[in-house]
Amino acid sequence: MSKGCIRAELKLTAWQSASMEPAQEPEELGSQTEMITDTVLEVGERLFQVSRRVLSVHSRYFEAMFFGGARESSEYHIVIRGIDAVPFQALLEFTRTAQVLIGQENVISLLETADFFQFDRVKLLCEKFLERELHVSNCLGLMTYSQQFAFIELHVSAMNVALTHWGDVMCQEEFKALPKEMLMQLLKSDDLFVSREDVVFDSIMRWIMEDPATREEDFLDLVGEVRVTFLSLSFLDILVKRSKRLGETDPFSRLIKKLDSCPPPSWQNMELCPYAGRSYDTLYVLGGKHEKEQQELFLFQPKTGTWQACSPLQRRNLTQYAVAAVGAGLYLYVLGGSTDEGIIPAVERMALVESEWESMSPMAQPVERGDAASMGTRIYVVCGLDENGHVYDGVQRLNTETDSWDVISFSPLPR
Repeated sequence: MSKGCIRAELKLTAWQSASMEPAQEPEELGSQTEMITDTVLEVGERLFQVSRRVLSVHSRYFEAMFFGGARESSEYHIVIRGIDAVPFQALLEFTRTAQVLIGQENVISLLETADFFQFDRVKLLCEKFLERELHVSNCLGLMTYSQQFAFIELHVSAMNVALTHWGDVMCQEEFKALPKEMLMQLLKSDDLFVSREDVVFDSIMRWIMEDPATREEDFLDLVGEVRVTFLSLSFLDILVKRSKRLGETDPFSRLIKKLDSCPPPSWQNMELCPYAGRSYDTLYVLGGKHEKEQQELFLFQPKTGTWQACSPLQRRNLTQYAVAAVGAGLYLYVLGGSTDEGIIPAVERMALVESEWESMSPMAQPVERGDAASMGTRIYVVCGLDENGHVYDGVQRLNTETDSWDVISFSPLPR
């Protein structure tokens, strides 16, 4: 579309393909007004017989054209270039029936055409349709789009979805192309809904790593919005160790070293850091029937009282395994357990931000029914039953940074 109308890329996730949007018959015309055509409009190489009076009632654009002293006010055949005939025909149908068919396939072109011709009622109906299409996968795009058309309610709704689903939003394709200014606006919000402040830091690194050459210069500005007093000790420990490593020249390490040598003001002066935290508690429930192909994983968010299905554990008939969370809940580990083939040493972990499982180094001693606990970046598995059904008295330790196991002690009272 030309005529100064800017097209924005927008992905819609729909629960309905289209909707017939009704509108009140304009009072100026009355419900039985006869449509008398007196002008021909040429739009997109198609000719439309129209009524000047009817179009002017619905459109401030045509009101100015026909009755505002413009050159076209005295012409019978008027050519309008750069406009698609299909959405324009839908606008004409709206002037006759006070209804418009809006669906995923036409909402963008219809909205842009309605905006150009200043069909304010059709614009409002398009906005309501887009509000119903709001989803984690398109909320960032709709935030940008709503600003273009001054849709205040849609912008507020889209921003609310982004803020309350940040862990999911940061994994979407739209997040990669998010403008810095909009990212800053979201990071500043007290309503940013994250499981840990660590996730805010991770989201910044994910955005920068998408295009390090042009985005590295924004790093300190963005990190200044991380509320450092609420970062977990284990996460800070990882950052400190990463900053001390020599010889690493990858962008991530370079930025961490830059942060260490030149931290933003809010990291140096605690009075500049907001006192309110933004994290919330979460509960993960992993399990299922013995004969099921997968062990299902569900997330419960007490703050909203909602359950969410996560990626299931891909191991058939696994039981009696140990579970531990590491890195302030950033990783969920499943350790050992028993299958139909016997006790196994296998270890799998899932990054809770990405919800994808990956295999890790196996345990030093395969056990089932072991007790697991985490401290910092270490996981300790205490006792359990070995492959012979005997009680194992060892205490196994996993260094999650190096993905290596060792046996550090033996329990005096194994159980």
